Amino acid sequence: MARRELEEINAGSMADIAFLLLIFFIVTTTMDLEAGIPKTLPMKVEIDPNIELPDVRKRDIFSININAEDNLLIEGEAAQIKDLGPMLAEYYTANMYSLESKPEHAEYILRDINEVRAELAAARQTLAENEDDIISKSNVSKLEKRLNVCEVMPDGKFMEIHETAAIQLKQKAGTSYGRYIEVQNEIGKTVNEIKTKRCKDVFNGLSFADLDPKNEDDQEKLKILDILVPSRLLEPEITN
Repeated sequence: MARRELEEINAGSMADIAFLLLIFFIVTTTMDLEAGIPKTLPMKVEIDPNIELPDVRKRDIFSININAEDNLLIEGEAAQIKDLGPMLAEYYTANMYSLESKPEHAEYILRDINEVRAELAAARQTLAENEDDIISKSNVSKLEKRLNVCEVMPDGKFMEIHETAAIQLKQKAGTSYGRYIEVQNEIGKTVNEIKTKRCKDVFNGLSFADLDPKNEDDQEKLKILDILVPSRLLEPEITN
């Protein structure tokens, strides 16, 4: 009996099938990604060595330290994460509404619309004499923003936190990412709560959460709130 030869299997389409399967798995597979924290990095500016920078006082800095064991030291005192919000709120608001300044908290300065207009006119004159001066440009911009706040106030006045006031967050190399995010979230939540209160005070009960960054009118309100309740976070280099 004659031996029957086996027919060859046509494998010409196997490559196409494998390629389609690869595309399917690429499209349908999900990957866990670490969420980052959006940051706007400051622009590098060459400062004239003859310019005197303002002194940073202890009262201007709200200090937060996280050690390698994730323990917190807030304003030099051992604390829990639940203590951060109330302590930060006290730092921000203790002198926000009163001219009787508490020396252990951030200083506020009364801004009057007439004084700001005079300062702005002088700053614009200085800038006109040297249009390339970055410091003069910054000063004019700062005073213009300050004037915008004065103009929305019924009496043309507002209390502004000192320009060197800031939150300082220090961490160690062994600090966990989870603890770092917890602290960042607590800072953001507290600042937003204060902005909500100021928003209701200034804009007739309007909530900060209702402001739309894409709306032009709301954009102006957000800029004003950034002056009233600035979020200045300093993060020194991580140490061992």
